[in-house]
Amino acid sequence: MKRGLILLLLLILIPVASATIDITGPTKSQYNIGDEIEFSGYVETSEDFSGTLKFYLICGSKTYNLQRFAVDLSTNERLLFSQISMDSITASSTMLGLCKIKAELVANDVVVDRGYSYNFEINNDLTGTFTLDKSSIMLGDSVTLTGTLYKANGDLLDGTAEIYLVYGSEEYLMGFVDVTNGAFIYTTEISATSPGTYYISLTARDSYSNEETFTKAESFTVSDALSVYLDTNALSFYPSDVLNVFGDVQTDLNGAVSSAVVEVALDDTKVSTSLDQSKFTQDLIIPSDITTGTHDVSVSARDTFGNTGETSIEIEILPLATSIEVFSSNSTLVPEDLITLTSNLYDQTDEFMSDSLLLQVYDSDNNLVSERTINSGESITYQIPQYATPGLWEARASYSSTKSSVSTSLSFTIEEVQALDYRIEGDILYLTNIGNVRYTEDLNIPVEGIDQAYLISRTKRLDPSESIAIDLTDELPTGTYTLSIPTGFGIIEESLSIEDGKSASSLTWLYTILVIALIAGISYLTYTRVKPKKTKEKEIASKKNAKEKIKLYDPKREKAKKKNSLVFEDKEEGLRDFKERTLEEIKKTEEKISRDSKKKAFMSEGKLGYITGKNDPSRQEQKEKPVIKLFDDE
Repeated sequence: MKRGLILLLLLILIPVASATIDITGPTKSQYNIGDEIEFSGYVETSEDFSGTLKFYLICGSKTYNLQRFAVDLSTNERLLFSQISMDSITASSTMLGLCKIKAELVANDVVVDRGYSYNFEINNDLTGTFTLDKSSIMLGDSVTLTGTLYKANGDLLDGTAEIYLVYGSEEYLMGFVDVTNGAFIYTTEISATSPGTYYISLTARDSYSNEETFTKAESFTVSDALSVYLDTNALSFYPSDVLNVFGDVQTDLNGAVSSAVVEVALDDTKVSTSLDQSKFTQDLIIPSDITTGTHDVSVSARDTFGNTGETSIEIEILPLATSIEVFSSNSTLVPEDLITLTSNLYDQTDEFMSDSLLLQVYDSDNNLVSERTINSGESITYQIPQYATPGLWEARASYSSTKSSVSTSLSFTIEEVQALDYRIEGDILYLTNIGNVRYTEDLNIPVEGIDQAYLISRTKRLDPSESIAIDLTDELPTGTYTLSIPTGFGIIEESLSIEDGKSASSLTWLYTILVIALIAGISYLTYTRVKPKKTKEKEIASKKNAKEKIKLYDPKREKAKKKNSLVFEDKEEGLRDFKERTLEEIKKTEEKISRDSKKKAFMSEGKLGYITGKNDPSRQEQKEKPVIKLFDDE
């Protein structure tokens, strides 16, 4: 108790010293872990002082004891902090936060004075600036990231950085880089498989665990598109032609492509080639069965990094004639019939082809009859010539170009026709062979006069278009006559008068024979058949017996004899019967001549005749359409 009182008394008796502590700094407002915290200041007393100078670091609720120094100061003496060999203060990871420095001047455990520094912050934050050399690249290209990293107090960082590539929600570690004096350079090749926007993130740190993550510090766009430029040696081709495809491949950023696989395609035909200094060339053989029309030639390229590009060009495939057909409306014809020929041209795929072709017609002697240029698919109608040679005719269709030549033929038959035409000029009768073969039949023309009948007959071989002239004055006496000209549709009668004809005594052989027979018959009845009644009865009885014998032997013959018997009971009746039978025979002879004439010639429309039994063409109705007469194509 006494001792305490003594100390209290001493304190009262000791005068209180006057002192001042002034702290300047620190020099920076922020410090990173590991940084040296520098500050300055002084302590000054107004009288002599002997005691202790203490320093503290206060960070938040924590107080860190720093150094302490024993000081002896004279009156008004100033002691600088730099004079006391004070150690530097190093920021540590436990000091994070807002901090300040406190200094106290203590004498006999009594704080004579205290001072504080400005507030400052201790953290582990870093800052930086970054630059990419490219904002757009291709797959397989490289990008270079350049950066400068700083501590929180602005000092350059020495440490390392982790580099990350971010695409969408995915983050990929690309690598590490050293940071020296705050600077770094990082280059990487982008071999991603997807085009789009990519980001670069990085985490930088130093040895004191100062660390900062820079999320999406930089960005760039990745493209996988190649630009393909295409050309061909032509724009129109025929099947089996050589198509040369050439061009070059560039990146979408107009950069050269050193290596890529190039595929050239035409329909189902595909060929691969490679690049040579970004250029390519490739030949394709156009398929022989390719369809006519437009086709796309496509070129696609893919480099080793997955960049792709494609383009196409349109070419035209021209039709190549490979076949031709000819169709006819008839296969068998007669002169002056109509035949329609149609010719179609087909290309390499048997599709109809529009072009001009040559149509030729040859007769049975292989003589060119007609030659015309027509369009494919066009129908052309010919009229068979009047004197067309019979036999096998041929229609030949052909097409020729620099690329192909095709031809075909079609046969049709021209039948034989024997035909006569006639005309009468004055007293001259002209007969003309208007058939297409030699006329070999005898010419017989019945002629009726007022009191006599005649038959004009000629044996003459007429070639086609050959005529024969008959002077009727040499055949008929002066008078008026009717010529009965047989035709295929009946008898045409032509009336004419002959002046200065031949002598009237001139008779035809037929009527001469008939007249002689008539006279002979009458004489026979008059001089040889008139007998006495008894003799006649005997003869009749004898005749009757003979008839019975003949009847037993040959009834048919007996009947014929009985029919032709010239035995009459009455002379006048016999003569009358004989005349009737004679006239009947004459009539039958004329009818036979008429029938023979009908068989030998008939006339068409009064002028054209066809021989019955040869080739009797039926009349056909023809539709009106353009008709080309053969031999008249010029």
